[in-house]
Amino acid sequence: MSGRDDPPVDGDGKGHPPDDEGVDDWDETVAEWDREVDEWEGDAPEGGDDAHDEPSDETADGGTAPDDDVDPAVDPDPDLSPGDADRVPKVVSAGHINWDVTIHVDSLPEPDGETRIDRLEQSGGGSAANVAVGLVDLGGQSVVYGSVGGDESGALALRELASAGVDPGQVLVDADEPTSVKYVIVDGGGELLMLANDGANESFSAAGLDRDTLAAADHLHLTGQQPETAAALATAAAEAGATRSFDPGRRVADREFDAALHASDVLFLNDREADALAAETDVDPWEPDDRVVAIKLGDEGATVRTPHGSVSHPGFDVDPVDTTGAGDAFAAGFLAAALREPEITGDGFSHDPRDYQVPILVGNACGAVATESVTARTDLSWERVRERMGESPETDLLIEVRA
Repeated sequence: MSGRDDPPVDGDGKGHPPDDEGVDDWDETVAEWDREVDEWEGDAPEGGDDAHDEPSDETADGGTAPDDDVDPAVDPDPDLSPGDADRVPKVVSAGHINWDVTIHVDSLPEPDGETRIDRLEQSGGGSAANVAVGLVDLGGQSVVYGSVGGDESGALALRELASAGVDPGQVLVDADEPTSVKYVIVDGGGELLMLANDGANESFSAAGLDRDTLAAADHLHLTGQQPETAAALATAAAEAGATRSFDPGRRVADREFDAALHASDVLFLNDREADALAAETDVDPWEPDDRVVAIKLGDEGATVRTPHGSVSHPGFDVDPVDTTGAGDAFAAGFLAAALREPEITGDGFSHDPRDYQVPILVGNACGAVATESVTARTDLSWERVRERMGESPETDLLIEVRA
């Protein structure tokens, strides 16, 4: 793998599986996936299949793999079942908790101009809170850690989290600061701009998180926050034996996140953030040497980069209403799928790109669902995810495996 523009290698050697493999049995694959998810959500689920087969020297078209640093032996018919049904991930999601005011307009006004508000919605927001809610929607257990002000907006944000099934008991209430309120302005094409005050959303510190809560968690997901807080939380999670992910957000290149970045098993970035990180730090998200990086590519889907190769998916066709929170929905879907698989996270996050065929599909499906709803929160039920995933046969996956 030599950069973001290198085509993945698979069945035909040109980045695409053979036309006659993995397509005819797609309906049966999805039907089997549906059956296993139904069992997974029931009281007596059955265990799933292995995440992947061991590599072989045979290519997808029956030939022999070339003797170089790229192994094109990729399963053209990946297992899309949920995996280990008994594993329910427990996640602490730490970072911003906001109250969002979403304003829909036909188009943004010019300077000194005016435009009509077509729709105004208020709801909970903030990346940490959004991911926590998404994980609960997908059957996980979530504790959110962050801070709000001692005002009505803070009370509303906490009440909404509790109603969604998230545990907000660790949230700090800072009576001296207002809750961060984010004004999200969405135009007719679903694109957005944001106006926000910092308020209380970074009043919390690592010392305020109950260590028993962290010790009981399988995973810590970090979003935007003070760099020293992120680094201390990641270190504490590592000591407790929990895996770590980090979605630093737009300010990734402007804040000293180096310690938290290096302490994370998985990074979530969009392509602009990945470019900025590669330019400003010693972390190259496009060619990582010691972690997994999920890079969101907007309407072009996503790519997951590992030290041993990559898996990419072009996403789903959507008519976006509001792209707010789509990246958080992607992270929730990716983690919900990955954390249920001991083969992926049993000993830290796997570096085999084939292990991320299901997580990237689920992540992209959740991101697509999120763009079709107003506000940063949407219902990420498995039913909606299955419906969306059924629109994408496995031949849309482009996989490169490096020896």
